[in-house]
Amino acid sequence: MKIKALIIVTITLLAGNVLIAQDYSKLENIVLKDKTDYSKNENLVLECSNYLLNSPIETLDKDLNHLKALQFIMRWMEGTPDYMFSLDEPIGSVTKSNTTLLGIYMACMSKFVIENKDKSKDQNEIKYNSFIAFIKYCEDPTKNVKQSKKIKELIKAKNENTLKEYLKINSAQQRV
Repeated sequence: MKIKALIIVTITLLAGNVLIAQDYSKLENIVLKDKTDYSKNENLVLECSNYLLNSPIETLDKDLNHLKALQFIMRWMEGTPDYMFSLDEPIGSVTKSNTTLLGIYMACMSKFVIENKDKSKDQNEIKYNSFIAFIKYCEDPTKNVKQSKKIKELIKAKNENTLKEYLKINSAQQRV
């Protein structure tokens, strides 16, 4: 039993190292023209999102692989016919001029819609769950996110179970 656990841990660590060691510079060569191109690359978008969400914030600013992964996610988000993405005032006020934090939020959005296709047409669900993932990233001390006043407000709203109100999500709003 101990050997089986050791093998599982070893495989997990090796898989993580392969993901981190990948070269994302070739992402710019992937053609995204029609619906099938976007659909067949969802797993790659998910991999890029996970790559970003598992990295400390300072790495995202300094590493070309992280930049290429984010650019690919943005290109996919901009053109996919299967999902709609909306960036509104709450994320704008939290990220202000911090494009790295905005990139984290975009990775959260992409990850959510791909993993939750049944909820991907509901803009409120996308927004709320993307913010939950974004807050989780910001709260993680290993990610080294500077806790601005707005991030602290987000965390407080989540902890007090008032995040929907903070984000101005009204459950009576028309669903898209």
